Amino acid sequence: MANQRRQYRVAEQARSSVAMALLRLSDPRLALVTVTAAKTTSDLRLIKVYWSVSGGPERIEEVEEALDSAQGVLRREVGHDLGLRSVPVLEFYYDETLDVIAQSRALMQKVADEDAARQGKSKEEDEG
Repeated sequence: MANQRRQYRVAEQARSSVAMALLRLSDPRLALVTVTAAKTTSDLRLIKVYWSVSGGPERIEEVEEALDSAQGVLRREVGHDLGLRSVPVLEFYYDETLDVIAQSRALMQKVADEDAARQGKSKEEDEG
C-alpha cells in the first residue's frame, strides 16, 4: 500500500505522461484533448485519467473511441515513465467540470436577465 504522498506523485506523473503521449500520437481524433486529472488506487494498480475536450457529444464519443484504441500505447508509455514494478491499468473518464461550469453560468445569466427585466418593468410602472 502506497502512502498518500506517493499516490499523489504517481498520479501526477501519470497525468503528465498521458498528456505528453497524446501529443505524440498521430491520431487526429485525439487533437485538443486535455488531461485534467489523474487519481490512483492505494495499491497503484489502477489509474483513473480524467480528460476534457471542446465540442459536442459526438466529439466526446469520438475521443472515447480513440482513447480505447490507444490504451495499450498509453499504458506502455506510462509504465515506462513511472518505473513501477507492475504497470497500472488506465481507465479514462470524461471530466464534466467545464460543462457544469458552463451550465451554471448560463443559469446565472438567465436569472440576471430575468431580474433585470423585472426591474425594468417595475420602474416603468412607477413612472406611469
